[in-house]
Amino acid sequence: VMFLESLYSGVVTVEKSQFRELNKISHAFKVTWMSEKCTEAFTQFCESSSHDYTDMLFLFNEAVYSEVTLKCGVLMKILVGKFSRFENVAEIFVEQYLNQNFTSINPGTLNHLLEISNAHFVPVLRSLKEHLKNKGGITDTVRIILSSAEIIQCMADQGEF
Repeated sequence: VMFLESLYSGVVTVEKSQFRELNKISHAFKVTWMSEKCTEAFTQFCESSSHDYTDMLFLFNEAVYSEVTLKCGVLMKILVGKFSRFENVAEIFVEQYLNQNFTSINPGTLNHLLEISNAHFVPVLRSLKEHLKNKGGITDTVRIILSSAEIIQCMADQGEF
């Protein structure tokens, strides 16, 4: 309904609760002006983020959905740019996300989390250590983390790993 009303009026107000559907439909029907409004709204959501895990999770999930399902990486670029400037983003978001999703995370998502960490890899290493300690096993996630030269250097600097 909102999509049709917006098409008719040429005006769209993008709320968080309707963002995914509106973004998906605007991409599916190639309504460029509405897709651009969704991108503007997403940018605004990022700028007004409260920097708590729940708020950041919503933004990250929408960016991942847009990139994977809609084949549009614009939202992820915006998110990485904004999140990587947040102080303690690795502790507030990345570590918790990894702890909750370690075994099911895909390589692309993991690479974005490493970008967001902005070279603050100690929380990533804590998640890795916790995974190996409790669940064991060398998964694709473990391989990707261990293949990063920056993370290997961080491990050496930490000395405890």
